[in-house]
Amino acid sequence: MAINDWWDDRTPSNAPTPPTPTNTNFNSLIFKTPKTIYDYFSKKLYGCEDYKKKLSTAIWSSLHLKTKTNFLVIGPSGSGKTELARLLAEIYPNTSIFDATSASPVSYKGNCTISDSLMGINTDESALPPWLFIDEIDKMLLKGGECGPMVMNELLKITEGGKLFVGRDERNRTLVDTSRVNFVFLGTFESLRADQKNPLGFSSETKIRGKNSPITRDMLHDSDSLSNEFLGRINGGILEVEPMDEAKTAAILSDARYSPVKRLEDLYHINIHLTEEKRQELLKMTAKYGVRGIYSELQSKINDAIFEDCTVTTISL
Repeated sequence: MAINDWWDDRTPSNAPTPPTPTNTNFNSLIFKTPKTIYDYFSKKLYGCEDYKKKLSTAIWSSLHLKTKTNFLVIGPSGSGKTELARLLAEIYPNTSIFDATSASPVSYKGNCTISDSLMGINTDESALPPWLFIDEIDKMLLKGGECGPMVMNELLKITEGGKLFVGRDERNRTLVDTSRVNFVFLGTFESLRADQKNPLGFSSETKIRGKNSPITRDMLHDSDSLSNEFLGRINGGILEVEPMDEAKTAAILSDARYSPVKRLEDLYHINIHLTEEKRQELLKMTAKYGVRGIYSELQSKINDAIFEDCTVTTISL
């Protein structure tokens, strides 16, 4: 049976029943259809529409149709690509987020290896289909020397689907099966966004690619950072998350569902009053730092105010 489009809420009558986790954080009603998953994400995260829809469909399919999907998600810092992974981890027990910048090739000493990312999930048949988000993958692959190609070879092994041993202790290594693991690779790939001229056809005309132009599969391959074999395993597609801008940030600040101001108010049990000058300053920050920059800026100011008076209930910025 073909997988329904993400907007189609009809659950196939012969779809297998997904495993029932013992973790109380799992609410099966959220995962009833692709649309219910998408609706949950949309209440928590502004924008990232294509990412939310595609991921929602793949999560539902992994639960009900036993499918395995791999994505490559590209977007600037603060655009929401890692935040969506965190949202899933809050409600889906078998989710793990691994920072690829901490990894070294298997033959190197000291740091963990990319295969260690599998230690954060349960690959048993009785468990929910695992979702593994490997963040900052471009930082690992674009390292100089032989590091990048060596890590790429390890990625090919774990994404292909099969059994392998993980862990640095040779006497206590764990056998895991990656055939059920859904991989989501996250990165900015900023170096590919540099302005460049690409020839069109056989003419001498050129097309200027700006820093916000879509990153294509061919561009990734031509960069020598991702191999054809790896890109061939990205069966869910390459998803690009749009950068934040002032208009999007203004919409986020004015909507209590997404506003970092509202979330910090709830966290610290205080009221935050933003002057128009401060609001404009925050809007300008997001082009470089994303919404994460607003959190950092406001949280720093809140901590300063609480240090001076821990009974404070209103902070004006």
